[in-house]
Amino acid sequence: MGYYVGIDVGGTFTDVCVANQDGNISVYKTPTLPDIGVGVINGLRLAAEAQGLGLPTFLAQVERFGHGSTVAVNALLQRRGVRVGLITTRGFADTLWISRMMAMTTGLPPEHLTHYRRRKRPDPLMARSLVREAVERIDYRGDVVVALNVDGARHAIRELLDQGIESLAICTLWSFRNPVHERMLREIALELAPDLYVSVSSDLVPVIKEYERMATTVVNAYLGPVVNGYISAMGNELETSGFGNEFFMLNSVGGVIPPKEATLKPIQLLGSGPSGGALASQLLARQIGLPNVLVADMGGTSFDAGLIVEGELLLQTEAVVGNLNLLSPMIGIRSIGTGGGSIAVSADGMLKVGPESAGSFPGPACYGRGGTMPTVTDADLVLGFLNPEYFLSGTMKLDAEAASEAIRKHVAEPLGLSVLDAAAGIREVADQQMADLLRQSTLERGYDPREFCLFAYGGAGPLHACAFGREAGVRSVVVPVAAPVFSAQGILAADMRLSRQRSILQRSRGNAKARAEGLEGALVESIFKELEAEVRDAFERYGVSDAARQTLVRSVSMRYSRQVHEVSVPVEGSLAGPQAMADLVANFDRTYEHRYGRGTGSRSAVIEITNCHLQLVQALPKVAAAVADVPGPLAPSGNRRVYLKGWVDVPVYHWDKLPLGSKFAGPALVDAPGTTVWIGPDNEVRVDNLGNLRMELAK
Repeated sequence: MGYYVGIDVGGTFTDVCVANQDGNISVYKTPTLPDIGVGVINGLRLAAEAQGLGLPTFLAQVERFGHGSTVAVNALLQRRGVRVGLITTRGFADTLWISRMMAMTTGLPPEHLTHYRRRKRPDPLMARSLVREAVERIDYRGDVVVALNVDGARHAIRELLDQGIESLAICTLWSFRNPVHERMLREIALELAPDLYVSVSSDLVPVIKEYERMATTVVNAYLGPVVNGYISAMGNELETSGFGNEFFMLNSVGGVIPPKEATLKPIQLLGSGPSGGALASQLLARQIGLPNVLVADMGGTSFDAGLIVEGELLLQTEAVVGNLNLLSPMIGIRSIGTGGGSIAVSADGMLKVGPESAGSFPGPACYGRGGTMPTVTDADLVLGFLNPEYFLSGTMKLDAEAASEAIRKHVAEPLGLSVLDAAAGIREVADQQMADLLRQSTLERGYDPREFCLFAYGGAGPLHACAFGREAGVRSVVVPVAAPVFSAQGILAADMRLSRQRSILQRSRGNAKARAEGLEGALVESIFKELEAEVRDAFERYGVSDAARQTLVRSVSMRYSRQVHEVSVPVEGSLAGPQAMADLVANFDRTYEHRYGRGTGSRSAVIEITNCHLQLVQALPKVAAAVADVPGPLAPSGNRRVYLKGWVDVPVYHWDKLPLGSKFAGPALVDAPGTTVWIGPDNEVRVDNLGNLRMELAK
């Protein structure tokens, strides 16, 4: 029997989702270890034992293995990359530090922009002393104005090697118009140091925007050896354990890529963690007929939120990660440090929850691993929401006394509260922080949260969803049947996606009657053909090309003249036809007004096309989940005392004992392997025909 495996490595737990060819899905959780590869193997061993197999026998039958990891984003945020050198055009060595005057405010919420004390430049990824300038110049047309001084370039690179660089970034002015000098610099570097990791901007992001392009190239170089080492170690662990096929890595746009692509462009992995759950949400939303969905993933370390609008995930062609502006496509996910392991403290007479996390080791106080600080999970346990004997299906016992003592010492006594009121406060602060992020994700983008259904998943999400969902303004919640490992399930369903982009600056003549006049569709189409050739060639090199299962996804970035930000507009069919560009402009107007509001577009403004984006999607084998009904009437398995401004006995159901189509009302709890679902008072729940819990929130 063949198996399909998806693994998502989070900050606290490693989630494993296994499907067999009959569509039966099994889920497992294991603590994330400092050695991530060992933690992954532990999760696979759990899956093998559940199938009654040894690990080598199980892995020998795995036909597809997908892996999502936070290794890239953690290395960037924690500044654990390698020593990077940079070669750029003479006169532009300070580009990263000037950063178009953006870095001090990048990533700040609007309410903090006027607080100057909150502004700060991001910690630099590299020392200014490791920048060298090359004598060369290419103009905006791509013409060589000053030829590269080869001897000077060789001397500069040798100096950087002598200073111990482990990676080299090459980013020259206007290289996206003509990459000849960047390619010469790469040849020189590899001639001097054949094993050096080299990141070249014209290969990575051949698009306009000098600072963002350089920052992206440097980040890619900074992460390259780290990701390469991780992938190599993971491949060795899997091979040693009996897995003989190639594994895939989840990228930032909800697709998987081969390890070779990930090692060349590790920046594609920065959004790997949250994108699996977003993809799974999109597939489930289409399956049950919900066009507008607000996705909410609450794990042990963070809370991630994103949007599905009219069936499509909102993508962004530029991303902000750790106060850095990067030209890397990502699913539009926003994150905060609020999770089950978020630490609660008393600070200046106020209760503060997160963003610091207890992680897996030592973890929350209730884990009994030496942790002494109270967390959201400790509060949930003290308040009765968690069964201390059934955490992770009973494989891990929780210590309620340790949780209570941690809350008493660090929150209750400093704030003059009882332990129960302090625990309730921790839970409420966490819920409000998550609701704030959901409001930002909808209202700040011009969407009404009342028009969205909330998908709540992750180990802690279902326990808090009805609270933060109600505060955010949504009216209904879906808790997927595989909620504890929903991101891992999304990896199982992901297709292979390779992305390429290139700048092209076209400007209309501002003719109100012929608005596309001056836009050359044939030229745009020719760039798409070149990008298509690139990705098809990459698929061929990776040995996974199957033209019959491939689909092209194309879009262009457009804006009104003098605007800073662009809008991504889908492109369907050829742009070389006589009416194609007029249709594209009309589509841009509709897309712009859909995002920013009716009447915000301008029918007389000059229109610009700035970038072409292309994805080649290759469908990969997957299985449909099997759904088994439970015979017999709906019946709770028992009761549990929960603190709701006083102790209340509430019924407890086991998810795997809920008949399809059954209904019940809150207050109630539903225990499941890896999570617990809280149904608040007067909320109504229905088990749909796929086994998901669909909750209508009380008004």
